Amino acid sequence: MATPEQIMAVRYELADTDVAMPILSDVEYSYFIDKNNNSIPRAMLDAAKTILMKLSMRGDQTVDIFSFKGAKAAEQYRLALQMFIKNPEFNPALQLASAFAGGISKQDMLDNVLNEDNNAVLNPLEPKSHPDNYFEVPE
Repeated sequence: MATPEQIMAVRYELADTDVAMPILSDVEYSYFIDKNNNSIPRAMLDAAKTILMKLSMRGDQTVDIFSFKGAKAAEQYRLALQMFIKNPEFNPALQLASAFAGGISKQDMLDNVLNEDNNAVLNPLEPKSHPDNYFEVPE
């Protein structure tokens, strides 16, 4: 069961803090937190998708002197969400992530094959299955 502090943490991160008109209820936030094993970042992504879906279903309405621009709100939320997910300055997960694409050069592949810490299943029936047969060792 999600705690009120966890629910508020997800609300703060998604800017769903309007007391008068929240986009998602506490029950919905609790569901996402429980579904994602109390992981706030994962619950945020699920809740953000749901907020986007809810906003996209709202149309533009005018009641008396009030106008509700639901389509515009969905578009603006989508753009803000994309900026958050793609920009490493806003998304802390991207700040911590670094990628290495090993095995691109022949030297990288040779280093990976010769590293005893890497696990590999080599076919003993193929002559090319031995690491020495893959590459010419650079001098």
